[in-house]
Formats: sequence, C-alpha cells, structure tokens
Amino acid sequence: MCVSGPIATRITNDKTMMTPLRLLYFGHRWLGLAICLLLAMWCLSGVVMMYVGFPQLTRDEYYAGLEPLAAERINIGPQQLLAMAGANIEQLLLTGSAGRPVYLLKAQGAPWQGMYADSGANIEQLPASAAVAAAVHFYQTQHPAAAVTGQYLQQLHIDQWSVSDGLHPYRPLHRVSIADGMGTELYVSALTGQVVRDTRRSERIWNWLGANLHWIYPVQLRQHRSLWENVIIGLALVGLVAVITGAIIGVMRLRLKRRYPDGSCSPYRGMTRYHHILGLLVLVFLLTFLFSGLMSVGPWDVFAANSSFAEQQRRYRQQHGLLRSAPAYSQPEAIRQLLRQGAHFPVKQIVWHWIGGESHVSLHGSKQDVQQRLAPGATASLQQKIHDHIGKLIPGSSILARQQLHSYDLYYYSHHNRYRPLPALRVKFADPEATWFHIDPATGAILNRLTDRGRLQRWLYKGLHTFDFNVLLSHRPAWDLLLISLCSVIFAFSVTAVVIAAQYLRRKKRALTRVSAALNK
Repeated sequence: MCVSGPIATRITNDKTMMTPLRLLYFGHRWLGLAICLLLAMWCLSGVVMMYVGFPQLTRDEYYAGLEPLAAERINIGPQQLLAMAGANIEQLLLTGSAGRPVYLLKAQGAPWQGMYADSGANIEQLPASAAVAAAVHFYQTQHPAAAVTGQYLQQLHIDQWSVSDGLHPYRPLHRVSIADGMGTELYVSALTGQVVRDTRRSERIWNWLGANLHWIYPVQLRQHRSLWENVIIGLALVGLVAVITGAIIGVMRLRLKRRYPDGSCSPYRGMTRYHHILGLLVLVFLLTFLFSGLMSVGPWDVFAANSSFAEQQRRYRQQHGLLRSAPAYSQPEAIRQLLRQGAHFPVKQIVWHWIGGESHVSLHGSKQDVQQRLAPGATASLQQKIHDHIGKLIPGSSILARQQLHSYDLYYYSHHNRYRPLPALRVKFADPEATWFHIDPATGAILNRLTDRGRLQRWLYKGLHTFDFNVLLSHRPAWDLLLISLCSVIFAFSVTAVVIAAQYLRRKKRALTRVSAALNK
C-alpha cells in the first residue's frame, strides 16, 4: 500500500518522529513504487496461464504422432545399445521416428541414446534433412488429412520455447517449421530423432502475455537457472516486504470506531483511500500469493530431500544385475511375435521395466485404443515382484502402509495435462523423511516420490498459489471463478498502487523542474 499525500509528507519530514516509523513509510513508498507494476502483471498473466500453459508435448499428442510399430521392420535387438550404456539404465523403449523403429535408452546421469531397430545404426547427430522428415511424418500422423511440408529453421541448444529442464537429455534440438497455416513449429532431438516439443503461433503469442511474464522467463535469463531463481527470490522478497510494511501502516491508520472528521475510517482521499481499504481487504491473499510464488522455486533448498531418489530407484530395479541376463524380448523375433500376437490394439511403443533385476515389458498405444498393457505372461507375477522388492527403495526402514488409489486425492492428482495413471499404489515408509512413493501397479514403475518436505511444498506452493484442491478441480468452473475473482481484486488494488506511484513521481518531477528553473535564473 503506497502512502503519499500531505499526511505521509508531514510524517516523513518531521525530524522529531522516531526513525523506525520514518523508515517504515519511506521503505513502503519506494518498495511499492518498485513492485506495483509487477504485481499487476502477475495477476493478469496468471489468469492467462490458467488456460494457456507453457508449450509442451503432452502424452496424448506424443502417441497421436506415432505410427504403430511394424513387426517386419524389427531386425535388431536392444543388446548392442544396452552394452554401450553400462549398468545404471533408467529407461529403455522401442518407439518410432519418421516411420522407422528406434530403440531409445537413457542411462543415469547421461543424455538419451538412439539406435534404429531396422539397421542397427546409432543416432548420434541427426542431420537436418532427417529432422525435417521426422517432423513432417509426426505431424501428418497426427493429422492424416493434412498434406504439409516442413522447413528447417535451425539447430539449437536452447531457445525461448525449449528452456524446460526436462529437455536437457535430448539436446541439441532441431527446430522445424510446418506449413499448416497455424505457425506450428516442432522440435526434434538430434540424439533420438523424436519430436519432443511443439508450439503454435497463437500459443507463443499468449505465452508472452502469460508464462513468460509470470515466471520472468526470457531465455537470456532462464538459461542461467541459479541467476533466474535468485531474481525470482529477490522480487518475491521485495513484494513481501512492501506488503508487510503497507499492512502495518494500513492498520495503524485505520479507525473503525473513532472515525476521522469526514466520517471515514481512512485518513486518505481519492485513489489513496481506495488503496488503503482495498489493501487491507486483500492483505491475506497478497501475502499468500507472494509467499507461495517465492516457495515455487524452493529457495535456499528448503524442500530438498536428504536422500537420492535416483539411488532409491536403482536399488528397486537392481540395475547392477541387469546385464548378467538378457532382458525380456531382447531378440528381434520375440519382439516381432509380441507385436503380432501380444496385443489387441495398435502398439506404438514398447517400454522395458526392471524390478529386482528381472525385466518385463509394457505395450502402449493411443488414448482412443488401450493406453497400455503388459506383455503376455507378465501380469501374474508383477504384483508379487512389487511386493517383494518395494522395501529395497529404503533398506532398513519399515513400511507403514500400502494404499491402492482408485481416484485422485490431495497429494496425487492430475492438472494441466500432467499424466497421472490410475489406479496407483501408495507406499509409506517410516524413514526419517516420512517418504511416500507412488507406483504404477500396471507396470511396477515408480511414478513419483514425496518426502515430508515435498508434501509441505505441495501446500506452501500449489495449495496457496493455484488452489489445486480436488473439490475445486473436479467442479470447474468453481476453480476458475475463485482464481479469477481473487486475481481481479488484487489487480484492482495493484492499479491503485500504480496510479499513486505515477502521481507521486509526477509531483517529484515538477518539484525538480521548479528547483532547476530557480537555479538557472
């Protein structure tokens, strides 16, 4: 709440006033000048982000761009790629790129590696022509009626629309423009030949009014993650101090019983009075909005776990025993047979999973078919494997509870196209961090981990900032109306701060002009 006008001037200029009080008014005025425009921008951009998120390739879009795997084109097994990667394998899958089957492998701490399953050739640096072919094939598979061409734009490591940390293992990227009239651009990994991100002209425009503003996300800043985090932390702290000092002043100047001579509870007039009253009305939401924004970046590692999630997953999979025996369906003939007889829907991707050193595969297709199923023979023993090896996630710690989730709850839910399969198995450990794991019972894969600090972050960030509560998300537009109403009120308050700041700066400019004119006489 910016304080200006004759009352604030008298208080600030009164040499007999206590220094802390003078500093309070002085600090709030200038911090308010610094943050009022940002606060208004955060409100407007936040509403945009409710409906247009930062560009991403969703799971459904990804599978829609894949053709079913052709059994007759599988000539090579994955052993050659496995031998190159060593023991600590995170993911292995068979998918497609430009109509060709390709094995993709991700080792712990390393980028993705790719190898064509029809020829055994490694994908080390995909050429530009192949990237265009992959992008066009992907788009036309998504839109069978479309006949489009692609134009190669550039190879890049990072740009405005590919700053996400999740894309690091796929870099460098090829950027390809699709002539579809919507300004579509696809990003193809030079390491795997896969489309990993898509953007459209309208999406990019809205993001300049949404995520890029809200997150202070220009690529020149965001590519330096630690610097970007410090900027967010600094701005949030300035905002919090401005609001807290304004709250102190606002309460001090408020009179609900012994009113001011004009009958008002506020001593101010005009826009400053609106600022005073509105500021007190939205004080709680202002504080939680700025505080939760600060918590979004996990400042000073306050939410960092003491244990390594990657190491816990490795123990569960027992990757050190991985290469002592061939993984399931490692021979090309076995894979061909699986594709011909193993599923009753078009299989677009095969994923290998390891539990206790033993492997099995799951088959994946488009949403309109069957999303996934296990290969024949794997279902019967999978639940027992999970039961036998889940304790290896945290050795020496007992399991407090196992819970089968058939619907979303406060800690496991889907929002903004985030993939969260159901049912899911929740396992709670009695370790010092009170760790929870969510496991996909259909594949045995670890979906995520929540320590006590992670659950705290869920409330201090998501709970306070975006109101991600199932009772609201499952009854939209209740969630929309609540957030838009709150943003609108805070925006109105921000406008009063901007107007007061402009008026104050205009008065300062006039005063400086008069002083300058007097000195020049």
